[in-house]
Amino acid sequence: MKAFPFVVGGAATLLVAPVMLALVVAGAAVVGEDDVACALTSRVVGLDEVQTRNAGVIVATGRNAGVSDFGLTVALATAYQESRLRNLPYGDRDSLGLFQQRPSTGWGTAEQVQDAVYAARAFFGGPTGPNSTGAASQPPGLLDVDGWQAMALTEAADAVQRSAFPTAYAQWEDDARAWLGELHTADGGPCVPGGGLMCPPTGLAAEAGLSPDALRVLRCIHQNFPTVGPFAGVGERPIDSDHPAGRAVDAMIPDWATRAGNDLGWQVAGWVRTNATCLGVTYVIFDAAIWSSAADAAGWRPYTHPGGGTDANALHLNHVHVSVKGSGGSCAEGAWTRPLPGSYTITARFGEIGESWATVHTGTDLAAAVGREVLAASAGQVTYAWRDGRYGQKVEITHADGTRSWYAHLSAITVTVRAQVTAGEVIGRLGSTGNSTGPHLHFEIRPPHGTPVDPEPWMTVRGAPL
Repeated sequence: MKAFPFVVGGAATLLVAPVMLALVVAGAAVVGEDDVACALTSRVVGLDEVQTRNAGVIVATGRNAGVSDFGLTVALATAYQESRLRNLPYGDRDSLGLFQQRPSTGWGTAEQVQDAVYAARAFFGGPTGPNSTGAASQPPGLLDVDGWQAMALTEAADAVQRSAFPTAYAQWEDDARAWLGELHTADGGPCVPGGGLMCPPTGLAAEAGLSPDALRVLRCIHQNFPTVGPFAGVGERPIDSDHPAGRAVDAMIPDWATRAGNDLGWQVAGWVRTNATCLGVTYVIFDAAIWSSAADAAGWRPYTHPGGGTDANALHLNHVHVSVKGSGGSCAEGAWTRPLPGSYTITARFGEIGESWATVHTGTDLAAAVGREVLAASAGQVTYAWRDGRYGQKVEITHADGTRSWYAHLSAITVTVRAQVTAGEVIGRLGSTGNSTGPHLHFEIRPPHGTPVDPEPWMTVRGAPL
């Protein structure tokens, strides 16, 4: 039976200080400064600054080599088991670095395997790996292992590492998924395709006649996977297809019959599934597999063409098909609503100065009873859901245009990072955690430039005065 790659989810976050690094790899594809900067400004639960930097380097290096989310998760779990994500100058026998690679077995010189970028490239291997011999790498990296995508994580990791403890990697799988989710979503940056999901027009003929959701799917795939295409939109299709109604997009995958092409197709399909709520997606088909929002828990299931076709088009081997509701995506700019329904008292306004604040008050405080439901002020993606120092328990939502809304001092958080929420959806409960003199909601608005603005006029012009 065919096995299908899983899609990485998210987790709660803990703020760590950002670290910046620019990497240039000699003799191979370059890991761009923007890629690494994005990865390294992430909020990652349970990792310190050094571990965060190393995790970011692994992710940026893997993405540069076209590695899928599953492959990145394998690498993060492996590095954590081998070195706790630290670039160690020692190890068993001559093992060194993040992945504890041994110079004596061909991984590289002692200096090379202690270079985080080189070590990650060697772990991933493949045609661009530093040990590539053309057909494969010696020693083989993850991309050189036949069938690694269908393996359990610990099997895939051990196929590269050949460890004395081959099952040890499994214990870090959930953590690695969470770290990857955070490195993907932090700050809406380019680490993960999508960002804020406000993607510019492409100028392609395929845009003609598409519904708002389908248009966003096409534009964002085009922006975030620039090698993918051409695209098909309305066209001449069967009457019972979503295409004639403008509710479907086909994204053709270059070199789809190769391992690299198939991997790219799964990256696209996985990204669409991850952002399905935001995009209004009903189902995705690729590589003879289908996922639908109505049966999300079932994951990817085998797909057969209703007409019995078995060619590459019929089984969607050469393209990713995305069907959408039409205008049901929650990422579209739209309604705003008050974050606290019912009655409350404004006890502090934007710009006030006093001993309660280090400099100046950056939001509006809405006082009410502990436990009251707190709502998302507008649709968007949850990009923070954890404790944040003086803010106590805080939720951050990033909206379609990059604006962020903060909800602080909560007694409970009812959403998780990466969740897509709609305007008015419950995200937590009012409380008095952090630096607080009584139960209230601290509501803050931060436009894309990052500087807080007064929430009261902001909400008033959007039809939801506080």
